[in-house]
Amino acid sequence: MEEKNSRNSKKGEKVTKFASKLSQLRKERGISQKKASEDLGISQALLSHYEKGIRECGLDFVVRCSEYYGVTTDYLLGASESRNGLDIDGLVDDGELSVTTLLQATKYMLNLLPTGNDESVLRYVYDYYILSIYRCATTMAKTGSLPKELFKIDYSLGRELASAAIAMEDAKFVFIEDKSRTGTDLSKRTVLHSVIEKAEELILKTFTPEGLE
Repeated sequence: MEEKNSRNSKKGEKVTKFASKLSQLRKERGISQKKASEDLGISQALLSHYEKGIRECGLDFVVRCSEYYGVTTDYLLGASESRNGLDIDGLVDDGELSVTTLLQATKYMLNLLPTGNDESVLRYVYDYYILSIYRCATTMAKTGSLPKELFKIDYSLGRELASAAIAMEDAKFVFIEDKSRTGTDLSKRTVLHSVIEKAEELILKTFTPEGLE
């Protein structure tokens, strides 16, 4: 009897988590229940029941919602806090700026991305990362760490063009609404805090009078 009650309790918890995530994602995207229900192929009343946890949906609907909102089914069901499947467990500040720290900070940032409610942000981040990695690769080629045969464009020219393209992306990005004052709560210290601190130290050291000496 106790085992049955435990199973029912866990099942109810999953339904509650799914309902909460479903409502949260719709509101993040800024669409009505009517619009979401039409896109998902169900009635508004049924979607309302799902969002309130009154009704339990089938696995096919979970998958449909996952594709619609651009998140994993694990996130929808409350089994993971990662929206995109990246492993962000243990991404706490380690006090060091290692390659591993940079990788973890990148994962953390990508996991904070909106889930399809602002395509301009997603496009910007995608393009910016590609150009930044490419620019780094051209620098590595110049030092002999990567073969120049990797590049169709001369790597020295490619480096300058990538820098110009990044500047263009930044110029386009200024038109995206500034929501920095209402962003994600990052009160808990993570690797991202460490990376930002180190980057700002480097910027100040490079461009302040003391750093130019």
